[in-house]
Amino acid sequence: MMNAMRIAHISDLHLSALHKRVNIRNTKRLLDYIRHQRVDHVVLTGDIVANAEKAEFALARKILDAHGLLDPGRASVVIGNHDVFGGVHFAEEIFSFPRRCRETKYERMVGEFREQFHELFEGCDFASEEDPFPYVKSLGDLLLIGINSVAEFSLVRNPVGSNGAVDDLQLQKLDRLLSSLRTPHAHRVLLIHHHFDKFRQKADGTMHGVWRTFENQTTKLRRKKEIMKFLRKHGVRTVLHGHLHESMEYIRKGIRFFNAGGSILGPDPDVLQVNIVQFSPAGVSAHRHVIPAPDLDRQGEVLRARAGDLASHRAA
Repeated sequence: MMNAMRIAHISDLHLSALHKRVNIRNTKRLLDYIRHQRVDHVVLTGDIVANAEKAEFALARKILDAHGLLDPGRASVVIGNHDVFGGVHFAEEIFSFPRRCRETKYERMVGEFREQFHELFEGCDFASEEDPFPYVKSLGDLLLIGINSVAEFSLVRNPVGSNGAVDDLQLQKLDRLLSSLRTPHAHRVLLIHHHFDKFRQKADGTMHGVWRTFENQTTKLRRKKEIMKFLRKHGVRTVLHGHLHESMEYIRKGIRFFNAGGSILGPDPDVLQVNIVQFSPAGVSAHRHVIPAPDLDRQGEVLRARAGDLASHRAA
């Protein structure tokens, strides 16, 4: 019988020493909190950095290392669109950003992501040595499946690099990889950056609002039906993702989705959030922990969390 395993799921940290330095402080606070929750593993589902720059990856490595998370047994990562293309941080960049995306060397950036977090890919099984995605990582009775959902640049289909896609080739590679596994796993969990639901963020009449309206049309994951069919075929019943800056749970076609995109960039700037997901023989249970942001804890109060029960699922 498998032992219960607790996973801390966070996403969309957008780390940078130049853009939103508050994200650095908030990430450290969040990881400090997680360290005291007795979790077995930490999952980061993309957009770890803000602008896909080497200095930002170095910063992310330093923070993860300080929390003992540059260890494949302690943490796992998948890539997000900001880890490849970066993002818009100033109004004047809005119209030049598509050109930056077009000029980005996509395959090189994916390779650099693997190199920057190479420790976390150790012990994984890959479909090919050349590409870090897809991969599988076995943690006892739990199998983590990492996919790259960042679509390549397309002037029509992905002009600002934020749309997602998983092509047939990646699914074919993953099919062979999963079919070759000899060890059964009680739970198979997909790690992916992009979301599967149809959420829309509200916009206003400002320049930022205009950009947000445009982003709403360019944050889609294409071919969701094909991916869902693939997941059901291979017994994947849990998906951890980010991308949309909210933290929530939803269910589609019997598969549970946990979004941790609001870990530090949620709609309420005064709190940080982490999904704690527990896998056991009884099934999957999850709680969202809500933590005061650093500025709200100036007097050194003990960290407090309001655990919102996201409901429990018992295996049929």
